Amino acid sequence: MYLIYLRKSRADGEHESVEEVLAKHYRILQDYAVSKLGGAIPEEYIYREVVSGETIQDRPEMKKILDRIQAEDITGVLVVDPQRLSRGDLSDCGTIIRAFRYTDTLIITPPKTYDLAEKFDRKFFEMELMRGNDYLEYIKEIMNRGRLASVNEGNFIGSVPPFGYDKIKVGKSYTLAPNAEADTVRLMFELWTKEGLGTTTIANRLNALHIRPRKSELWSSASVRDMLRNPVYIGKIRWNWRKTIKKYEDGELISSRPKSKKEDWILVDGKHEPIISEETFNASLAKFGAVPKVKAASGLCNPFAGILRCSCGRPMIYQPQRASAPRLHCAYQMRCGNRSATYAEVEEEVIKALRSLAADLKEMLNGNSAETPKAHKAITANLQKELNALETQQDRLYEFLEQGIYTSEVFVKRNAALAQRRKELQEAIEEAKAMEITDIDYQQRYIALQEAVKVLEDEAASAEEKNRLLRAAVKAITYHRETDIRDKWHPVPFSLEISLF
Repeated sequence: MYLIYLRKSRADGEHESVEEVLAKHYRILQDYAVSKLGGAIPEEYIYREVVSGETIQDRPEMKKILDRIQAEDITGVLVVDPQRLSRGDLSDCGTIIRAFRYTDTLIITPPKTYDLAEKFDRKFFEMELMRGNDYLEYIKEIMNRGRLASVNEGNFIGSVPPFGYDKIKVGKSYTLAPNAEADTVRLMFELWTKEGLGTTTIANRLNALHIRPRKSELWSSASVRDMLRNPVYIGKIRWNWRKTIKKYEDGELISSRPKSKKEDWILVDGKHEPIISEETFNASLAKFGAVPKVKAASGLCNPFAGILRCSCGRPMIYQPQRASAPRLHCAYQMRCGNRSATYAEVEEEVIKALRSLAADLKEMLNGNSAETPKAHKAITANLQKELNALETQQDRLYEFLEQGIYTSEVFVKRNAALAQRRKELQEAIEEAKAMEITDIDYQQRYIALQEAVKVLEDEAASAEEKNRLLRAAVKAITYHRETDIRDKWHPVPFSLEISLF
């Protein structure tokens, strides 16, 4: 009884697919079996390795071969060359040699048959495997150099394009092109930076719209967070964000891909078109650092925590005073030069500013000048376009049935699938229309501003309550206060810049 093992290697080149390589090797080994072994090898004795893996642990078909030669009386295993069995490290080479040697299983290649029970055959086979390992390490080094050079030129070399893009070939290199998913990306950034929704809420909204991610059935908070931090959407290429790390644990080689430190990234301008602006992306990153941290023992004491920042970009610190009123100062006050102010002064100015902004919103509502964001409309339009295409597909389905191309069983099955998708799209369109920003949303923002003003004026309200209502209405407050160069002990009046969601 003989087995055939088929596997594509890096030496076969990138111009041939796995299927093409395996088919070519299948013909070579079957021709050999017919001419030398008396007949073709049945399909149940053929193992095709379609996954890429350097170690035996990563190759399920190779593991099946090793299990089978130990459990059954197998005369030999046919491969196009010895290196197809392993180009791994010494541990893998030893596993292969021991398995074939002590089960008296031959390794058969068209040029030569190896009997590992024989000293010289075993020596030649070991040399072949080690030569393959040396070649593998060399190829990996050359390919890594090529990848780094390609990345630095702004090409996209990943296997799976990020959500919102298609991978396209331009000349000899690959880059990205925005697709219909780009509208969803714009919506996600808008919901995060302008409407103040959390990543879990955004994920739930996308799931309600039946918008599917690339690698799973449903969106998660983690996948939304990663997208909102991904510079690919402003036209950048990020490499080494997740590096493969290998560890030896419990007798096995374990691979993982943890997030790398930012200083280890390669970040360059890509050749592709950005989906969002740098201003929006920077606002997204800034919001991730805006969530205040509360000490469990004492609770929150600064109502502006996570909201108020110095014009130098650093947070403003709430500092209680023993003999005077609490103050707010920059975390790096001595470096940036902005002088501090009392908490009461800042709070008073914030209340004035929020009142003014609320008045502006009310005027907008009365003038009916609010516009629906384009991203929401684009999502609805794309869903409607898909529904229209589905209706056309439905008409063709009936034509195929009438022409006898489809049997009644096939028609029923396909018709049911179309009906289910139509229902999902109709529900998604209704959800999308309901989520479009209207005057009601501006009314809610107006109410949020009023509530923020009210809670700031309430001396009995806790810092946590003030912070919560402020964060519902305000995205960020920037503080600026220079020192009069003529008298360094007397700062000039401070200014505040308030950004709303």
